[in-house]
Amino acid sequence: MTKQDTLKQLTLPITGMTCANCVATVERNLKKVTGVETASVNLSSERATVDFDPTRAGLDDLIGRITRAGYGIATGTADLLIQRMSDDNDARRLEKALSALEGVLSASLTFTTERARVQYIPTMISQADLRRAVTAAGFTAVESGGETEDAERLAREREIAEQKRLLIVGLIFTVPLFLFSMARDFGLVGHWAHATWVNWLMFAFATPVQFYVGWQYYVGAYKALGNGSANMDVLIAMGSSVAFLYSIPVMLGFLPGHVYFETAAVIITLIRLGKFLEARAKGRTSDALKKLLGLRAKTARIVRAGQEMEIPTDEVLVGDLVLVRPGEKIPVDGVVVEGRSSVDESMLTGESLPVEKGPGAPVIGATLNKLGMIKFEATKVGRETALAQIVRLVEEAQGSKAPIQALADKVSAIFVPAVIGIATLTFIIWLFIPSPPGAELTTFTRALIHAVAVLVIACPCAMGLATPTAVMVG
Repeated sequence: MTKQDTLKQLTLPITGMTCANCVATVERNLKKVTGVETASVNLSSERATVDFDPTRAGLDDLIGRITRAGYGIATGTADLLIQRMSDDNDARRLEKALSALEGVLSASLTFTTERARVQYIPTMISQADLRRAVTAAGFTAVESGGETEDAERLAREREIAEQKRLLIVGLIFTVPLFLFSMARDFGLVGHWAHATWVNWLMFAFATPVQFYVGWQYYVGAYKALGNGSANMDVLIAMGSSVAFLYSIPVMLGFLPGHVYFETAAVIITLIRLGKFLEARAKGRTSDALKKLLGLRAKTARIVRAGQEMEIPTDEVLVGDLVLVRPGEKIPVDGVVVEGRSSVDESMLTGESLPVEKGPGAPVIGATLNKLGMIKFEATKVGRETALAQIVRLVEEAQGSKAPIQALADKVSAIFVPAVIGIATLTFIIWLFIPSPPGAELTTFTRALIHAVAVLVIACPCAMGLATPTAVMVG
């Protein structure tokens, strides 16, 4: 047995990534886990594919490393109504069986309410798998949460909603602060605008933006530095904090010059706007795959123990006999055993003419039955169907990296330290260049402004965003 045969592959949905530097950070941290051979992270699909030795590393190790790096895992929650439990021992036994499933993070079951709540990773296990596990344990599971949720979509929607809320709060404080500051600098308001209390008012407007709207950047910077790396959050936190903290002694009268509270607020709010737009854009990249999966039939009509019943497509098992009437979609892949019909397979092959089907002919899930009723035996279900395999291949193609993207990942790993070094050098150089006679700014203030400019200009990281976007679109 080769080493490759002993490796195990997992795909994890990652939340909180915004640029190529985030991708490089997640990959670097995953590769630090003992037993991990390869780790590939895709920004557009927000997934990490990891090959590792299961005897040396486990799912908890991978999730823990991602969490410590400042990112999260998209999880789903299944609420199941459990029937046929006789006592509390049955509840404990089933809870243990569910917790042992790969991809299940936690499972809690209450005998009195006959309800189970399971937290799981959607790329590793589905709610249909959970219900099958309950059935295998000797019980019956009824889904109580309505339609099966798309955990990754819900996590993305929560992220977009959070970014939108913080952006609105930032705009409420930043827009009036910025407009007043510009009006004061251009002399559009009276001398009262230069009173001491006005600086305090600007401080009051800037503080919520700095430490509420921008708190995520401080947390991200702290976690990044704690893991021995530096990301965009470090630049944002440094650039805005320098402008904000410099303005406090000016406001208190310890230093001469202007306050730059509006600069700190504008930096954070503008980048929050960028984060919001990025979150929305990322949410649309997987829409094509979602629509492709949406072509599947939602339910299937099967024959079990001589009885005809309608069940969710995810619960069809290999060997089940499936009935498909004219005008219905074929739920899973299989082989016709009875009946004749013509099937529209254009969604898969592009062929506009229907294909004749009779006993022994293969049928493909998500294709449309045209004329007659057929009965077929299911041969491939769930992730083994042709449609699921196509989606998997597209996802793998998205996750693969072009040579230029690999180069971008290497550059982004040293990008932030390089920017900080250039900003420091800029500050030192301007500190030794004396201000011209009669200059409004002191030498220290001018040097500080130039250093902050270097940090702020580098914050959006155009290269880190443009390269994966170009690869994704191309």
